Amino acid sequence: MESTSPSLLERLKVAAPGAADWRRLNDLYLPLIRHWVGRAGLAAEADDLAQEVLVAVFRGLGAFDRRRDGAFRAWLRAVTVNKVRSHFRAARPEVPDRDGFLDGLADPASDLSAAWDRDHDRHVFDRLLAVVRPDFADHTWEAFRLFALEGRTVAEAAAATGLSENGVMQAKSRVLKRLREEAAGLIE
Repeated sequence: MESTSPSLLERLKVAAPGAADWRRLNDLYLPLIRHWVGRAGLAAEADDLAQEVLVAVFRGLGAFDRRRDGAFRAWLRAVTVNKVRSHFRAARPEVPDRDGFLDGLADPASDLSAAWDRDHDRHVFDRLLAVVRPDFADHTWEAFRLFALEGRTVAEAAAATGLSENGVMQAKSRVLKRLREEAAGLIE
């Protein structure tokens, strides 16, 4: 397993973040942003607008200040809404947000905003699972998967992997610790 690493957000906020970290942010968020831009009725422009959102995130991340849980997720949603609104104003000024989609997405108390939060967390969690997977031996990962993700009992995971029940618990703990490190600030 690799040594403890600072979170992706922490790495991106340093003076000279690495290209690999920017790629990871892009890989994490481009599909999610593209999906939500498409839901705003802009499926044909989703790729370009998602890129514009990420450029704005790249430029603004140094000034981003995480003051509460979910702050990055909310900030990303706001950047996305603002870019889509700007696009509508510039390209289609005669077409208002008829169904209130963007207003709903911008409202932190709306059902649509809650759906964004759920999509965000599920999407990022799934992507981060893939990111940290190579850090663990197969038996450790399998024990974690069976016990933590599939909800099998400790005894079932132990029998399937050949680990002791304590070994299954340790596997879960190690993988979750690594996930928390990588996800700090991205999901709560």
